[in-house]
Amino acid sequence: MFDMQKLVYFTEGNRFAGSHSEGGGLIRYRVEPDRENEKLLAWCWHEDLCFERAKEKSEESFPLTQEGLDALVLWLQERFEEHT
Repeated sequence: MFDMQKLVYFTEGNRFAGSHSEGGGLIRYRVEPDRENEKLLAWCWHEDLCFERAKEKSEESFPLTQEGLDALVLWLQERFEEHT
């Protein structure tokens, strides 16, 4: 459902942004690593705006592990379903 990079992409320090639309619903998201604290930081919003302009964002952090990345994707799915 969500396009997401593999864990190694984030452990190397890269940021990723994407969006998903289905059935009239829209979610945009951004994920970046906090390697110092071994976390994945994630934001999502439902406005059709870029990260910097979106006003109502949800934010969460997850462990910088495969399990954390899987939980992040599940979190995004739940946020999307809440708004469709």
